[in-house]
Amino acid sequence: MTLDRLANNVIDTDVLVIGGGVAGCPAAAKAAEHGLSVTLVEKSKVDRSGSAGQGMDHYGGAFPRGMTVDEFVEIWKELGWESAWYFGGKFADPNRLYRLYANGQWGVEELEKLGVNMKWYDGKIRPIKSVRQYPFLRIHWMYCKPEMAAGVKKRGVNVLNRTMITDLLTHNGTVVGATAVDTRTGAFTVIRAKATIIATAACSRIYDPETPVPWKYKFRFHWCPASVSGDGWAMGFRAGAEMANFEQTERGYRYRDDLTLSQGNRNNEGVSGNQFTWDGEPMCGRDRADLERQGKTPIYVTIENIGDDFQKRVEIAYVDERMISLKAAQDRGFNPRHHWYELMDDRPNQLHVPPGLLGDMDFKTTLKGLYVIGDSVAGQHDVANAAVSGFLVGDSISSYIKQAAEPIIDEAQVQSIKETVLAPLSVKDGTPPMELECAIRYACNRYVGTFRAEGKIREGLRRLASLKREFLPKLTANNPHFLTRCLEVRNLFDVAELHMLACLERKESRDFQIRLDYPDKDPKYEGMLLHQKLVNGKITLDWKKQGQMTLAGSHKEER
Repeated sequence: MTLDRLANNVIDTDVLVIGGGVAGCPAAAKAAEHGLSVTLVEKSKVDRSGSAGQGMDHYGGAFPRGMTVDEFVEIWKELGWESAWYFGGKFADPNRLYRLYANGQWGVEELEKLGVNMKWYDGKIRPIKSVRQYPFLRIHWMYCKPEMAAGVKKRGVNVLNRTMITDLLTHNGTVVGATAVDTRTGAFTVIRAKATIIATAACSRIYDPETPVPWKYKFRFHWCPASVSGDGWAMGFRAGAEMANFEQTERGYRYRDDLTLSQGNRNNEGVSGNQFTWDGEPMCGRDRADLERQGKTPIYVTIENIGDDFQKRVEIAYVDERMISLKAAQDRGFNPRHHWYELMDDRPNQLHVPPGLLGDMDFKTTLKGLYVIGDSVAGQHDVANAAVSGFLVGDSISSYIKQAAEPIIDEAQVQSIKETVLAPLSVKDGTPPMELECAIRYACNRYVGTFRAEGKIREGLRRLASLKREFLPKLTANNPHFLTRCLEVRNLFDVAELHMLACLERKESRDFQIRLDYPDKDPKYEGMLLHQKLVNGKITLDWKKQGQMTLAGSHKEER
């Protein structure tokens, strides 16, 4: 049997980019600039896909050109590594982080070359000081994704919209391409590629949305829900790539009423709101767990103490990020300037920042031929890091392509994948994908939520295995669009299992892992990261030392 008989389409390309967001578009454009044939696959549409698809109000990490390694280390010492989890500090390869920030200004220039407007309404680059203590730009990014899409197409990238990558293809430990399904027609495609880049963001959908409300089917996630189904993580894991940090969840105390105010535009320019317990007592750094035991929750934040000038800038920024939100708030009777916002600190809201595919300083995974960028990388977050990582990989990948062998496709592997991914189209009267996704969310909320313990985690794993065994084969899709949902559920099962096993393995409380049965830090885990990998069908867990700075102190990037 030949590939032409197995697949509706067979595509040959030098570089395959999976995901067309703020990381994927720069990677594809830069690789094409070097004369490579590039195929960009996006399960939505590149013009409005990804976490910044509807806009963005700020851009971080625009450090000046010429920063040395020593200067970078001093910045992070000043911040404090323990508090730098949001920027990936202690969870990532510090060499990679240095490269991201040292190339921050270059990234801004490259975005402008791609056609993205980096200027504020007055037509000027507007650097502002943030409470996060690192260079920060106020941007007008309502149309950043259409601008990126236009730049990518202008450079000759082959863009496949409404197409979902299902699995990576491997040959002798090397990634040689992927399989895909058209989410409108159901056409099955095989893509042969010398190098593959995963740029599919992180995962939030194993937990309930940020505003759970009574409707469990709502997709009210902080980032675009299509972008946070863990697709890249799951396909990399199934192919045998190494994963890291999956016991760590972000618990960033986001707003339950995020419709009218987001974290990003509140924390700008060194201005912050006031926080109070439910009965009006100031928070003043009090421990949230103690407040919970004292019956002082929920916790609220208000920005009514902030002047009108700042309020107006917040409203402009919010229009950039979520155009309809202020109108929705007005219709519901909310006044964004005076409304008290509940801080959602009763459970994790996403797997974000710490977990992901393990990537080195050159964004290479542990599988040859596979790169990872953006929020798909373990210990990496921020729209700036996503864009810069895309440009860096796109700029350097030609050196790998020149020495890469022609990709060899295993037809038996393709046949097996095809049978698995198209199976829901043949199931009648089966399980709707949204029902099963909500069951996964319930298991994660209930058993590996804010407070964890061995008994709860083991029960969660038992229930998750039962759901997977009984209902995953019964998923039904009456059209290719719902097949996409089924494939996302398959990915969510893999991510949820990785998460629960990692939570069980770390027998201590640290960062955002709270074990009631192990309430203290254990010194043996200091400086150690939990790595996971699929070997012969079983998940292995291994403790390894976190990355060390190996670049010389005087080294500096020359871009």
